[in-house]
Amino acid sequence: MEPSTTLARIQVDADLPDITPAQSLTGWRRELCIELLGDGGARIFVRAVERSSFKAADLQRGVLFHRLDSRFTDLTGCMQSQHAELVHLAETARRLQPERANLFVALEYDRTSWERVQHAVDRWARR
Repeated sequence: MEPSTTLARIQVDADLPDITPAQSLTGWRRELCIELLGDGGARIFVRAVERSSFKAADLQRGVLFHRLDSRFTDLTGCMQSQHAELVHLAETARRLQPERANLFVALEYDRTSWERVQHAVDRWARR
């Protein structure tokens, strides 16, 4: 598996952090992260986390995240299979000027497209 692959304007960092069985028992897990960079670009990576991510903080940085099944092993293949959906997601992402009404969500994106990616990732792990 390549450490980094580029799918058009979508960069995939294919390294999957290891979670030991002991860590797993104490709540550690992996999350798929898609950082929407603007101008149709995105960076996809997987991180190990001990606790749930702070959604508001991640959204302010333009990062969407999804908990990965422990069986998930092929980030590059999965993302290649979802290339069109990922491009659409990245192209629809817009940074918003922070205002009183959107202090915690400074990002707008196609939620249906993001949901399709999440479902595809879950299906990929079960195959």
